[in-house]
Amino acid sequence: MITEEVFSRSRPDFNKLQSGGFREEGGVFRCAEVLPGQQFRAELEVSEDGRVTGRVIDLDTGEEYLPIRIEGQTGGFVGQVREDYKAFLEKVRDACFIPVSFIYDQSNRIEGRIHRDYGVTAEFPWEKYPGNGTFKCRENGKWFGAVLTVAYGKLAGETLSSTHDEDEVVEVVNLKASPDEIPALTERPGIFPAWHMNKKHWISVILDDTLSDEEVMELIRGSHALTSKGKGSSSGSGPRAAGVWMIPSNPAYYDVDAGFRGGKGEIEWHQHTKVKAGDEVYIYCSAPYSAILYRCSVVAADLPYRGMFRESKGYTKSMRIRLIEKYPQDRYPLAFLKAHGGSAVRSARSMPAALYEAICKAR
Repeated sequence: MITEEVFSRSRPDFNKLQSGGFREEGGVFRCAEVLPGQQFRAELEVSEDGRVTGRVIDLDTGEEYLPIRIEGQTGGFVGQVREDYKAFLEKVRDACFIPVSFIYDQSNRIEGRIHRDYGVTAEFPWEKYPGNGTFKCRENGKWFGAVLTVAYGKLAGETLSSTHDEDEVVEVVNLKASPDEIPALTERPGIFPAWHMNKKHWISVILDDTLSDEEVMELIRGSHALTSKGKGSSSGSGPRAAGVWMIPSNPAYYDVDAGFRGGKGEIEWHQHTKVKAGDEVYIYCSAPYSAILYRCSVVAADLPYRGMFRESKGYTKSMRIRLIEKYPQDRYPLAFLKAHGGSAVRSARSMPAALYEAICKAR
């Protein structure tokens, strides 16, 4: 379980495995490292299709040290070996793997298709459920899709199949559908009454390739059409500052400081908005910072996207930005944003005029 947990939201970068200490044998990449204390050795394998398996070997017996796999084993010694093994896995993940939003390949492909067709990417509003992401209509800020994790048995009820175990955690996308169509839709393989949402108006579609990407996208198009007709407004409504943008950055995925250092004060960034050269961009860094930390100017816009971040996102354009100023964490925290008409930045957007005025006054 430790190995699956650490690598659940990442994919191997095969170009980095060998430079990261892996050796290839018959299409399988392997690496090993003696853990602190010199009593155990961690071993890791990555298959050609990206599956990761690992184990800890007791050097005295030459056998696998199984207590770390048993949740009931919580003694200090076992706990320390478990922590040492986890630290090894995280080091390998950070050096040789690419972070992705979701567990399933299809989930990540669908996110890319949604971004391409609707110009939005997943937002992750729940700290308790970091892998659950929502997609909002740009017209009114309402959800038209939500990727959620659920035990298969709770999703399928009595219609269990041999594809998944009852307790296996699976990913689904909840989509809006016409109440008249839902009974027929839920008769199709891979489509279920909505998990955790109103079953009269929503369905759950499992993202394990039971349905093709195009079939899922057809359902998403229907959900988006139904949702975009509704009224409402997204957070941070009101006058916007022309030519001033806010973009999010997750420290778990990208080191902005290192990016600017490597680019001599400039970096390329995926472009969601109608940015123009000369515009201002403010970078909001999520937890543990939850604050605007960087002010930048746009050097060039509408550049071809070259995959500098998560390749599965489906981005098509990028911009080059130059660092103007870095702020201390307590200068423009989330509380400051909320006090001046803003909110946590989970997708690229124009800056509220009131917030921009407050930032300019506080410089």
